[in-house]
Amino acid sequence: MNPVVIFLTALGQAFSALTLYGDTHPMRSAAMERLLHAMLPLLEGGVTLRLSFIESEVIVGSRPLTELRGWEWGARLSAVGIQRLEVAAQPMPTDHDVNALMAAMRARLVSPHSAPNTWSQHGIRIGPLAIAGSGGGGSRDDGGKTDPHDVSGMLTSVIDAIAMTGLGAEIDTVNHIHDEAGAGRHVPMAEVEGVVRSLALTIRREQGALLPLLQIRDVDEYTSAHCCNVAMLSMGVSDQLGLSDADTRAIGTAALLHDIGKVRLPRDLLTKAGKLTDDERLAMQSHPVEGARILTERGLGHGLAATVAYEHHIWFNGRGGYPQFTYPRTTHYASRIVHVSDIYDAVCSTRPYRAAWSRERALELLQSLSVIELDPDITAAFIAMARSTHEIRIPTREFIQLT
Repeated sequence: MNPVVIFLTALGQAFSALTLYGDTHPMRSAAMERLLHAMLPLLEGGVTLRLSFIESEVIVGSRPLTELRGWEWGARLSAVGIQRLEVAAQPMPTDHDVNALMAAMRARLVSPHSAPNTWSQHGIRIGPLAIAGSGGGGSRDDGGKTDPHDVSGMLTSVIDAIAMTGLGAEIDTVNHIHDEAGAGRHVPMAEVEGVVRSLALTIRREQGALLPLLQIRDVDEYTSAHCCNVAMLSMGVSDQLGLSDADTRAIGTAALLHDIGKVRLPRDLLTKAGKLTDDERLAMQSHPVEGARILTERGLGHGLAATVAYEHHIWFNGRGGYPQFTYPRTTHYASRIVHVSDIYDAVCSTRPYRAAWSRERALELLQSLSVIELDPDITAAFIAMARSTHEIRIPTREFIQLT
């Protein structure tokens, strides 16, 4: 059996023993002893054990542990802010260290709001994803002091693992969805909903510490990657606004399909590097109408998605954007969420005719468009979400090759 699986199985048994037995009970002592014996082989050769718990995923270093996907204790640890466990080979852990580790983890599980966010002892460390990393070398004992902005070393490996567990597959699936719609066939909603579920897990809405988005390097993949990003951003801001899980998923679905109308535009127009002519601009501005048409054909019941596809370029005041209303009216709340997310990701993505904007510049743009073009409450929530998370852009092609 995989030694990490043996260790995590022993960890789960130790949690159960702490709950069931008193301090001096022999079953409790035996569980701690098994845990230590399962831990030591993982440290042979001076290797530091690094585990991350991201909702249903267990990440070993930078690789997902597929054997324990959906592990109950991993999800519980992640939910209370224990998303990282590091054990250094030196000094070698003792039974005293293991008992102290379990006491610290149990305190966090029992009372997450009163227990410390981070804990460390003799090279063993636990905490959220923002725990200060060791710079890629061996772990060091720093007394538990952390810098919430120093996430580079750890988040790199975690992002790698997230990407390898599915973002490449999501891009491929969105491409398939677009191909089906472009060929005049039904939009495969089972695939759409599967992508939305996966993206919802990826953004880790419960903790809000990390916002991984796709970095677009190839003009041919812009629309599919952009749709994934807009879906993740829209679900993130929906959660920030306090919407229900059902509403958040529905908005994520609509966001994923917001640019579906572009499948009816010529590829040369979508990838043009230079300025659009007046005729080309009019053609480009037809995609909201085309998207709504695709999503309402044959009475398939994609009402919210069709509404968002139609409205996501219309201004908050109803007097600008496209397609233009005959009489100004308020757009759907979901359309206003997607509108903000769409602009942010569009300007933060590299295009053939310009470089990607910085995050700060993009947020300043959103603020400047608030009230007239963008809903001010949604804009404020989006900016708050963006400033409270660590955003990393994942190069899509690299990760598709890894899957």
